Amino acid sequence: MDRKGDDMNLRQLTVFCRVCEEMSFTRAAKRLYMTQPAVSHVVAELEQETGCVLFDRIARRIFLTGAGKAFYEKAARIVELTEDLERSKGELDFLSPLRIGSSITIANVLLPGILHRFSEAFHVPVSIEVDTARHNTEKLLSNQIDAALIEGAVADSRLAAHPFSSFTSVAVCAPSYPAPRSLTPQALVRESLLLREKGSSVREVLDSALMLHGLAARPVWTSVDSQALAAAAKSGLGISILPEVLIERELAAGELVRIPVRGLRLKNTNYAVYRRDKYLSPPLSGFLNAAVRKAGDGR
Repeated sequence: MDRKGDDMNLRQLTVFCRVCEEMSFTRAAKRLYMTQPAVSHVVAELEQETGCVLFDRIARRIFLTGAGKAFYEKAARIVELTEDLERSKGELDFLSPLRIGSSITIANVLLPGILHRFSEAFHVPVSIEVDTARHNTEKLLSNQIDAALIEGAVADSRLAAHPFSSFTSVAVCAPSYPAPRSLTPQALVRESLLLREKGSSVREVLDSALMLHGLAARPVWTSVDSQALAAAAKSGLGISILPEVLIERELAAGELVRIPVRGLRLKNTNYAVYRRDKYLSPPLSGFLNAAVRKAGDGR
């Protein structure tokens, strides 16, 4: 038997649910802006398609049968979910949290202000993952995060990268550390160096600058944590190269002192990065714009 066209549809379920709510074909028809015969016809179609009697017709009144009550419980959930989806059209972009990656220095210095600015315009939850630039790039490519704030340039052509701020790294040590008042690059690499790990943006900028002088750093201490390096430098263990914005308090308190390195300019550019083929929802675009505006305001 060909039952093509006999499948129940949302319109039928909606009509059935309205009849159940009103317990009257006439009142349901008025609510649905339909004629009473049209409503009765829809219910008859459903009864034929389900193979069940859904309403008892007793003394010119209708009552749900046992099958009708069971069917209504399921149909009402479908209609309610559909109406909820209909009401939320245009809002779906704002229901899921943004997944944002951030490099360590940006998370320490810029990210709190960016999030405050973003929250002024968007009431959207944001999930933050602080990680290295390399790991954030991998997460972007595998769509584990929506965007990332990364220190240093991104070479992968699948990613769009927009510069939004920069910072300068400086050589610092404890006041008690026996270092000259200034250093040449050649003298710097002979000191006990406390450096970020290879692959980090701060380290890459340093290594590139030293390479121009035919030099390479051989640190006595390597760490992914800039604050650990600052603590080691304050303890007099050596000279560290750190983003100046991260150690302003220590510099102001005299716990660390700058050591100028002649001929060595260490500047990192920060980028807002996302996949080129990524859909930029209004909240995601808003977050990227908040990063640019906040950086333009300064911290």
